[in-house]
Amino acid sequence: MNQKRLWRVLALVSGAASAALVRQAAIAIWRTSRHEDPPAQPGARDVRWRDALIWTISVAVGAAVARVVAERTAAAAWSAATGSPPPIDE
Repeated sequence: MNQKRLWRVLALVSGAASAALVRQAAIAIWRTSRHEDPPAQPGARDVRWRDALIWTISVAVGAAVARVVAERTAAAAWSAATGSPPPIDE
């Protein structure tokens, strides 16, 4: 496997794992603060707009931040392991 392909896999796996962790953390925070499960289908008609928007925005922002942190951490690990920056797509 060449370095570009390996880097893509590492970035993808770290981003997906961090997004999954953020979602689980968001569920736990929602349950703790609201004493109920978050909306399974935020777009459903029986979900209040406020709840749908809070849930969607929270998960989206959390996942985006986690993805940046994961990619930067993966890039630092790559550099430490290989002695060079990760290959970038052109």
